[in-house]
Amino acid sequence: MTEEELLALKFGDGTVAENIDRALEAGHLVRDQDGGLRLAAPPQSDRLWTKVRHRPTLDCKFKFSFLFQQVYRKTAVPFGCSACYKVKVAPRSLRELVAAWGVGKGIECYSKWGVDLNNRFSQNVYAGYFYATGLEEARVIHRVAREIIDAHPLLGPEVPMSIKRGCSEYEAALGPSDQYSFAPELEELEVYLRARFRRSKREDRPPPLYHWVDLAFRIGDDTYLDFTQGRRLRPKLLAYDP
Repeated sequence: MTEEELLALKFGDGTVAENIDRALEAGHLVRDQDGGLRLAAPPQSDRLWTKVRHRPTLDCKFKFSFLFQQVYRKTAVPFGCSACYKVKVAPRSLRELVAAWGVGKGIECYSKWGVDLNNRFSQNVYAGYFYATGLEEARVIHRVAREIIDAHPLLGPEVPMSIKRGCSEYEAALGPSDQYSFAPELEELEVYLRARFRRSKREDRPPPLYHWVDLAFRIGDDTYLDFTQGRRLRPKLLAYDP
């Protein structure tokens, strides 16, 4: 397809070109001097996660934040996400989160660990996600991680684990993930747009343990004391008899 034909593809109530213009006008995207496009600002929730980068980056900011949210206006799952499956681990305390993160470091897979409280599609406070290419690989990772977690002295078989496909936002907008379909022109369009997308420089941040400890304190998860040498994060306030 020509550039004009790709830009004229329609998603939602606008073409690719129109949807990009809308995102620029709304301040969600920025156009560089060379015509490249970048996200205006990274999601603030990133500071609540740490990554185990045993594999190259998954380019989720391009696929989810740029394509799905801005270009496709939540009307199509990106072709680049068609083989994405995740093994979700749901630690029940900060102690379990840090222990599970340690497990993740030992498994040759891209994973992320942190606070899932801001995810409106999740009912878990903490979570870890192993990323797989295809359902069969996800099942292999699940078996490997399940065995290690079950035997871990700080975890065990009660820690929930599951396999899901892609991002929860996709299913919320477009229905069950086993019914996704991908138009053939999406692959060509995404190759074209990938060449125009500019990734903002990644900041190397230390693991966000402070933010995890702060959250644990605020929700009454006293396992945070494991990581403060037993010291309370904030003084206990005086309460009076009624």
